[in-house]
Amino acid sequence: MVYGGKPSRGCRTCRARRIKCDEGKPTCNQCAKSRRECAGYRNEFEIVHRDQTKSTVRRMNKALNQSRSTPSTSTAVTTTSTPPKEPPPSQLLSPRPSPARQQTPGPAPTLTVPLAQRAAYYFASNFLYVPLGQMPHGFMDYLVPLIDAEPQDGALRSALNACAIAALGNREKANNLNLANVSLREHTLALAKTHAALGNPLTSNSDATLATVLLLGLYESITAIKDSRMLAWRSHIDGAIQIVKLRGREQMRSTKTGTLLFQAVRHSVIARALTSGTPPPLGADWWMDGIGDGHLLPSAMHRFALQASELRAEASALLTGITRTARNIELMQQMARRVRLLDEEIASWLLALPPNLRFKTLCWLSGEEVGLSPGREYSELEVFPGRVDMYPDFVTASIWNTARTVRLILASINIRIAAWLSTPADYRTTAEYATSKAICEGTIADVIASVPYHLGWHIKHEGLFDKDADRSGFACGDEDSIKALPAWFLIWSLTCVKNHDMATEEQRSWVKARLRFIADHVGLKYANIVNDLELRFPSMFIRQDGAMPSPDPLRAGTHKGLPVPVSAMLHIINTPRTPESMGSEGRYPSP
Repeated sequence: MVYGGKPSRGCRTCRARRIKCDEGKPTCNQCAKSRRECAGYRNEFEIVHRDQTKSTVRRMNKALNQSRSTPSTSTAVTTTSTPPKEPPPSQLLSPRPSPARQQTPGPAPTLTVPLAQRAAYYFASNFLYVPLGQMPHGFMDYLVPLIDAEPQDGALRSALNACAIAALGNREKANNLNLANVSLREHTLALAKTHAALGNPLTSNSDATLATVLLLGLYESITAIKDSRMLAWRSHIDGAIQIVKLRGREQMRSTKTGTLLFQAVRHSVIARALTSGTPPPLGADWWMDGIGDGHLLPSAMHRFALQASELRAEASALLTGITRTARNIELMQQMARRVRLLDEEIASWLLALPPNLRFKTLCWLSGEEVGLSPGREYSELEVFPGRVDMYPDFVTASIWNTARTVRLILASINIRIAAWLSTPADYRTTAEYATSKAICEGTIADVIASVPYHLGWHIKHEGLFDKDADRSGFACGDEDSIKALPAWFLIWSLTCVKNHDMATEEQRSWVKARLRFIADHVGLKYANIVNDLELRFPSMFIRQDGAMPSPDPLRAGTHKGLPVPVSAMLHIINTPRTPESMGSEGRYPSP
């Protein structure tokens, strides 16, 4: 089951004849003119959930022909790594019984375990984030009860196997087996089973089916190695949206698992809207009002992100579709005020968060301390010179970075509007540009300061902070390794930083290296695809609007066209940007 983007909505007869249908209702005129019986139209749900299993089977068979044999997921596999002791299969996806983070030492260095069990354990210890303390900050924890209730031949288990084996294969090698082919076979089975479940009234809208569709989207992020697969994950999200729409909000929130699934789909809707520049399907209010989770930290940030997505789509429509009249200038000024108000609201909300939900600055590192030397590039550094921050947990860290990404987008909209309003004058001389530029530069520095925590740098420097065992953690395994989920959280934030006009060349080089690390070492191949995209915003949109005053926007605001050096940037930001210090940074604080 794959959502196909914009499939044909023509009548069944015209589609069978392979001719263009005029989509007349109740019957099309093409059939009437040819005196044929119009077979009617497919419903929206059938259109959205088109079956592409056959094409996927062909792709799988082609891959399988390149290998002599492909073991089943029950095949034993020998690995040379030393994971913790494997629990029984029934306990693979169960939350840990204790919040204690200390684990017992691993067994002998060579283990022989079934591939499916090994992969499921890896997935649970890298993606399933369960709440352990008073703050219910989990992620994909809805899978725990669903997998427990899923039959062995269910679609959800096949989708989980596909994701787990693909993630494991991207990070480890076992007996020289091509685990990509094994995961592709499980993915094909999951597609076929999901299509069957969607055709069954008893299972088409079930929690397990919805969770399966979400996992199929994750599979695309894990395995994407071609540009043609760059947007494949969005297709599955569109399918999940249709399931939620058919079930309705009231039905979704009637159970705890249903509520967690609704929040997961909403999280994906935000990613879909922010990456595509389109408003959220059904509108921001539909995803937020009446759900009863507005008091939770992720939900509060979801509301801001959804509102920003709507605002950006509305601003883009105005900027590309109106002429410069007195009335339209007033409309653009009103839009600029709305953008600033939303940004102020987000900044104030971040400043008001309690201490247990804020980041802490672990240390400040000079170029020499991170290994920077005249013959060494920034791309070779594990940590960028400057601040290194620590967060209560990975979900809280992702919320902060989502807020920063949204603020980058809002500031870019403000710059774009300033360029439109000031044409033909140079918008870079306006106060609006100066304010937005400062917000962007501070926000980019904040995102960069969060990267070491996401990629496990803090594990090697535990003496700098106090452990808090009463927080969220992974469903199994130890905490002393680089995890896939926080790296996945980072991809979009780093992509925004890499593509932003206000990032320095040193920052851009370092961020691109971190994205390569996420793809090559953590195993999330989607990071390589977005890393190869060479975009710049907001300058490319300003040029599109016809408001660019200079042929080279990246030369503006620099000394004789040269990038601002990192040393100058660190001189400007010469005090730690802790939550306590942000309130004195001006009218528009940039947490």
